[in-house]
Amino acid sequence: MPAMRSAQIQPFTSDTLPNRAAAPDGGRTARLQVSVMAEEDIMALARQLWHEAVYRHIGGLPQAPADVEDWLRRTLAGPPADEPPQRWLNYTLRRQDSGAYAGLLQATLHEGIAEVAYLLAPAQWGQGLAGEALRWLHGELARVSPGTPCWATTLPANERSWRLLERCG
Repeated sequence: MPAMRSAQIQPFTSDTLPNRAAAPDGGRTARLQVSVMAEEDIMALARQLWHEAVYRHIGGLPQAPADVEDWLRRTLAGPPADEPPQRWLNYTLRRQDSGAYAGLLQATLHEGIAEVAYLLAPAQWGQGLAGEALRWLHGELARVSPGTPCWATTLPANERSWRLLERCG
Protein backbone atom coordinates (compact mmCIF):
# COMPACT_ATOMS: atom_id res chain seq x y z
CA MET A 1 0.00 0.00 0.00
CA PRO A 2 1.15 3.54 -0.68
CA ALA A 3 2.52 5.58 2.18
CA MET A 4 0.18 8.10 3.75
CA ARG A 5 0.81 11.70 2.79
CA SER A 6 0.31 14.71 5.00
CA ALA A 7 0.27 18.41 4.32
CA GLN A 8 -0.15 21.67 6.16
CA ILE A 9 -3.83 22.50 5.88
CA GLN A 10 -5.25 25.91 6.63
CA PRO A 11 -8.64 25.52 8.37
CA PHE A 12 -11.71 27.22 6.93
CA THR A 13 -13.43 29.77 9.11
CA SER A 14 -17.00 30.98 8.70
CA ASP A 15 -15.52 33.92 6.73
CA THR A 16 -13.34 31.81 4.40
CA LEU A 17 -15.58 28.77 3.78
CA PRO A 18 -16.07 28.52 0.01
CA ASN A 19 -19.63 29.49 -0.84
CA ARG A 20 -19.98 29.23 -4.60
CA ALA A 21 -23.22 27.49 -5.37
CA ALA A 22 -23.18 23.93 -6.59
CA ALA A 23 -24.39 23.68 -10.16
CA PRO A 24 -28.20 23.60 -9.70
CA ASP A 25 -28.69 20.89 -12.29
CA GLY A 26 -25.45 19.03 -11.46
CA GLY A 27 -23.85 17.76 -14.62
CA ARG A 28 -23.12 14.76 -16.75
CA THR A 29 -20.37 12.29 -17.34
CA ALA A 30 -20.22 9.92 -20.28
CA ARG A 31 -22.77 7.60 -18.63
CA LEU A 32 -24.11 9.38 -15.54
CA GLN A 33 -26.47 12.23 -14.77
CA VAL A 34 -25.22 13.97 -11.62
CA SER A 35 -27.81 15.98 -9.70
CA VAL A 36 -27.88 17.85 -6.42
CA MET A 37 -29.61 15.47 -4.01
CA ALA A 38 -33.22 16.37 -3.19
CA GLU A 39 -35.89 14.96 -0.89
CA GLU A 40 -37.61 13.23 -3.82
CA ASP A 41 -34.45 11.15 -4.44
CA ILE A 42 -34.24 9.67 -0.97
CA MET A 43 -36.59 6.67 -1.05
CA ALA A 44 -35.41 5.28 -4.40
CA LEU A 45 -31.75 5.96 -3.59
CA ALA A 46 -32.08 4.25 -0.19
CA ARG A 47 -33.53 1.14 -1.84
CA GLN A 48 -30.55 0.97 -4.21
CA LEU A 49 -27.98 1.48 -1.46
CA TRP A 50 -29.50 -0.85 1.17
CA HIS A 51 -27.29 -3.82 0.46
CA GLU A 52 -24.82 -5.66 2.69
CA ALA A 53 -21.98 -5.24 0.19
CA VAL A 54 -22.33 -1.44 0.23
CA TYR A 55 -21.89 -1.27 4.01
CA ARG A 56 -19.32 -4.07 4.46
CA HIS A 57 -16.48 -1.61 5.15
CA ILE A 58 -18.44 1.23 6.73
CA GLY A 59 -20.04 -0.21 9.83
CA GLY A 60 -22.42 -2.89 8.57
CA LEU A 61 -25.83 -2.97 6.94
CA PRO A 62 -28.46 -0.74 8.55
CA GLN A 63 -31.43 -2.70 9.86
CA ALA A 64 -33.90 -1.41 7.25
CA PRO A 65 -34.08 0.84 4.18
CA ALA A 66 -35.81 3.39 6.42
CA ASP A 67 -32.53 3.75 8.35
CA VAL A 68 -30.74 4.62 5.09
CA GLU A 69 -33.53 7.11 4.30
CA ASP A 70 -33.06 8.75 7.71
CA TRP A 71 -29.30 9.03 7.14
CA LEU A 72 -29.88 10.55 3.68
CA ARG A 73 -32.30 13.11 5.17
CA ARG A 74 -29.71 14.09 7.80
CA THR A 75 -27.15 14.38 5.01
CA LEU A 76 -29.51 16.53 2.97
CA ALA A 77 -30.14 18.82 5.96
CA GLY A 78 -26.45 19.75 6.07
CA PRO A 79 -24.02 20.11 8.93
CA PRO A 80 -25.28 20.77 12.45
CA ALA A 81 -24.96 24.40 13.49
CA ASP A 82 -22.82 23.52 16.51
CA GLU A 83 -20.03 21.95 14.41
CA PRO A 84 -16.98 23.78 13.03
CA PRO A 85 -17.58 25.63 9.75
CA GLN A 86 -18.15 23.22 6.88
CA ARG A 87 -20.19 22.82 3.74
CA TRP A 88 -21.79 19.60 2.49
CA LEU A 89 -22.25 18.87 -1.22
CA ASN A 90 -24.44 15.85 -1.94
CA TYR A 91 -25.19 14.50 -5.42
CA THR A 92 -27.20 11.62 -6.77
CA LEU A 93 -25.87 9.54 -9.62
CA ARG A 94 -28.30 8.17 -12.22
CA ARG A 95 -27.62 6.11 -15.31
CA GLN A 96 -28.24 8.17 -18.44
CA ASP A 97 -29.29 5.08 -20.40
CA SER A 98 -32.02 3.95 -17.98
CA GLY A 99 -32.54 6.73 -15.42
CA ALA A 100 -31.87 4.20 -12.63
CA TYR A 101 -30.21 5.44 -9.47
CA ALA A 102 -26.59 4.34 -9.42
CA GLY A 103 -25.40 5.92 -6.17
CA LEU A 104 -24.40 8.92 -4.11
CA LEU A 105 -21.44 11.28 -4.38
CA GLN A 106 -20.44 13.65 -1.58
CA ALA A 107 -17.91 16.28 -0.63
CA THR A 108 -17.49 17.93 2.74
CA LEU A 109 -15.55 21.19 2.63
CA HIS A 110 -13.89 21.65 6.02
CA GLU A 111 -10.54 22.53 7.58
CA GLY A 112 -9.06 23.56 4.24
CA ILE A 113 -9.85 20.31 2.39
CA ALA A 114 -12.62 18.71 0.37
CA GLU A 115 -13.28 15.28 1.84
CA VAL A 116 -14.94 13.13 -0.82
CA ALA A 117 -17.07 10.02 -0.45
CA TYR A 118 -19.13 7.79 -2.69
CA LEU A 119 -21.56 4.90 -2.45
CA LEU A 120 -22.66 2.92 -5.49
CA ALA A 121 -25.31 0.23 -5.74
CA PRO A 122 -23.60 -3.15 -6.22
CA ALA A 123 -25.26 -3.61 -9.62
CA GLN A 124 -23.20 -0.60 -10.79
CA TRP A 125 -19.83 -1.87 -9.55
CA GLY A 126 -17.02 -2.88 -11.89
CA GLN A 127 -18.07 -0.60 -14.75
CA GLY A 128 -15.87 2.41 -14.07
CA LEU A 129 -18.79 4.56 -12.89
CA ALA A 130 -17.24 5.50 -9.54
CA GLY A 131 -14.10 6.78 -11.27
CA GLU A 132 -16.24 8.70 -13.75
CA ALA A 133 -18.19 10.25 -10.88
CA LEU A 134 -15.06 11.15 -8.92
CA ARG A 135 -13.51 12.84 -11.97
CA TRP A 136 -16.70 14.89 -12.36
CA LEU A 137 -16.61 15.80 -8.64
CA HIS A 138 -12.98 16.87 -8.90
CA GLY A 139 -13.95 19.29 -11.67
CA GLU A 140 -16.96 20.55 -9.73
CA LEU A 141 -14.83 21.15 -6.64
CA ALA A 142 -12.31 23.08 -8.72
CA ARG A 143 -15.20 25.33 -9.79
CA VAL A 144 -16.90 25.63 -6.38
CA SER A 145 -13.77 25.84 -4.23
CA PRO A 146 -10.69 26.51 -6.42
CA GLY A 147 -7.39 25.32 -5.01
CA THR A 148 -8.91 23.19 -2.25
CA PRO A 149 -7.17 19.81 -2.09
CA CYS A 150 -9.33 16.68 -2.25
CA TRP A 151 -8.97 13.95 0.32
CA ALA A 152 -10.52 10.50 0.70
CA THR A 153 -9.87 7.46 2.83
CA THR A 154 -10.85 3.82 2.91
CA LEU A 155 -10.03 0.79 4.99
CA PRO A 156 -7.18 -1.32 3.61
CA ALA A 157 -9.58 -4.29 3.44
CA ASN A 158 -11.71 -2.41 0.91
CA GLU A 159 -9.38 -3.23 -1.95
CA ARG A 160 -11.74 -2.11 -4.74
CA SER A 161 -12.09 1.35 -3.22
CA TRP A 162 -8.36 1.53 -2.48
CA ARG A 163 -7.52 0.81 -6.14
CA LEU A 164 -10.09 3.37 -7.32
CA LEU A 165 -8.64 6.08 -5.11
CA GLU A 166 -5.12 5.27 -6.32
CA ARG A 167 -6.26 5.58 -9.95
CA CYS A 168 -8.02 8.88 -9.26
CA GLY A 169 -4.96 10.33 -7.53
